[in-house]
Amino acid sequence: MGNEISSNSLLTDKNKAHISFFELLSTVFNYIAPRGNTKLRLRLAGLISALLLSKLCAAVIPIFYGAAVDAVSLFDIESGFNFSMGLLILLIGGYAIARVGETAFSELKEFLFIKFASKAVRLAALNAFNHLHKLSLQFHLDRQTGGTSRSIDRGAKAMTQLLSTGVFEVFPLIVELFFICGILWVLFDYEFALITFFTVIIYSYFTVKTTEWRIKFRKKMNEADEFAATKTVDSLLNYETVKYFNAEKFESDNYDKALRIYEKAFISSRTSLTIVNIGQGLIVALGLVTLLFISAAKIQQGSMSVGDFVVVHTYMIQLAMPLQFLGWTYRELRQSVIDLERMFDLLRQRPDINDLPGSPSLKLNKGEIRFEDVSFSYGRGNVLKQISFSVSPGQRVALVGPSGSGKSTISRLLFRFYDPQKGRILIDGQNIRHVRQDSVRSSIGMVPQDTVMFNASIGYNIGYGRAGATMKEIKKVAKLAAIDTFIAGLPEGYDTLVGERGLKLSGGEKQRVAIARAILKKPVIFLFDEATSALDSKTEKEIQSALDDISHNQTTLVIAHRLSTIVDADMILVLNRGKIEEFGTHKELLAIGGLYASMWRRQSHDFQEKDINSQKIIFN
Repeated sequence: MGNEISSNSLLTDKNKAHISFFELLSTVFNYIAPRGNTKLRLRLAGLISALLLSKLCAAVIPIFYGAAVDAVSLFDIESGFNFSMGLLILLIGGYAIARVGETAFSELKEFLFIKFASKAVRLAALNAFNHLHKLSLQFHLDRQTGGTSRSIDRGAKAMTQLLSTGVFEVFPLIVELFFICGILWVLFDYEFALITFFTVIIYSYFTVKTTEWRIKFRKKMNEADEFAATKTVDSLLNYETVKYFNAEKFESDNYDKALRIYEKAFISSRTSLTIVNIGQGLIVALGLVTLLFISAAKIQQGSMSVGDFVVVHTYMIQLAMPLQFLGWTYRELRQSVIDLERMFDLLRQRPDINDLPGSPSLKLNKGEIRFEDVSFSYGRGNVLKQISFSVSPGQRVALVGPSGSGKSTISRLLFRFYDPQKGRILIDGQNIRHVRQDSVRSSIGMVPQDTVMFNASIGYNIGYGRAGATMKEIKKVAKLAAIDTFIAGLPEGYDTLVGERGLKLSGGEKQRVAIARAILKKPVIFLFDEATSALDSKTEKEIQSALDDISHNQTTLVIAHRLSTIVDADMILVLNRGKIEEFGTHKELLAIGGLYASMWRRQSHDFQEKDINSQKIIFN
């Protein structure tokens, strides 16, 4: 009943382009501090300054603490107090000021961070969203909606995680390490600084290597998660199809297999984490014990005081605390990089159809369409073979022919979803390849055969035809499309939600919404692709009359299956196997007695049979 899920074939993407870590950081930096934005760059400089001051305060806290311990240790219970209370108060005051300073500068750092971090995340998500809309139709035909949306969502969250981890975990740890090593070297001896430094370096190296080893498990988890999400979205979007074929168990089994792949990857990832944690704990313990032994030996020799021992111990504890989370920090950092790579992979996708540099907007006059020796292939043989025809301003031209003859391909080429391999397409004498795509599309009103609705109100879906349209205008075009009576009968009227992809509307109702939307656009050119295919005969006549009225004296291209809807067309082009086999008016084509006449007789016979069957049902 379909293809089996394969963890190898479905979770492998050989075409992913690798983005280097430094390239990724450069891209992120351009989001948080774009060139020319002096205000954001000053804010970033202030954040770095606050971070350095915060860690400087943290670095001197153990010095005040150790000096206070030495001062108190001079106390002799037999002879009474023999230390300076003023000195102790001064040391404790310095300790308190340093502690408060650390907190204050940390909060200032977070305050400065919020502005540019949130802005960067918003810009990254918006950029990805806009870029996806710029990609070619072929990308969207091939994409998996659930996986793509999950990639953008995770990528935006990863931007936040990468920035917060870098600003609040990684960079502060590096700064603090150098501050502490410098102080240990100056106050005590080089060996304290070296042992501390190499303990952190070995710990970090071990963490990086083991985390890289674990990355493959995380990648499998991500890929399995994306695939499971894709299966869920795809299955729910095709809810009716699932029901038609009693495929609930098949869909459930497929989803379960995807979840099993995720479960297996999750177990492997969690097991490997145990090994990492044990190794990290061992490295920190060895470094700390070594320093404490050296400190104890120097106290015995008289070269260090008890306060100095406390300082060394405090510094190690101060470093050990963030080191405990370094494994988690690096994993989150690396995971953020993986998620951002996926999102940036989408951003690196290039559209197949691009505007030429400096392309002007289409200058519309009367909307003449001309195809000149156009050939096109999707890569599996020519769909169109040297097609040539023209639609004069105000003329109504129909395209008919068997399925697969290239009718819909002509509409896609006219919208510049694709460019022809050979030939030219001109509107008012301008090659649409040489003008901006958006200007071409803004001039054409499209009523597709398969109308897809947004999961919003009927009013919103009709109003989508032109941004800023008033409710009065929306109601006017709804009346022209003969859907106003239906909407008036709904409890919530134009505020009625249509459901995802318009599932709450019938096929005919969706087509009427699409017609209203196209009318609202006020285009120069109309393109009707089976615009009445889902309507009953009575409504079809009403809609056909409305279409005739709105497209009167406007350039109109009609793709038709029901030949009865285009008998009044100024010109009918009969396509067959990618070529124009016949052309002429309805009467002329019937007189020829060719393919069109054959199609007309077949459809007429089908309609007669339907009428006879209807009469039998009524009579019985």
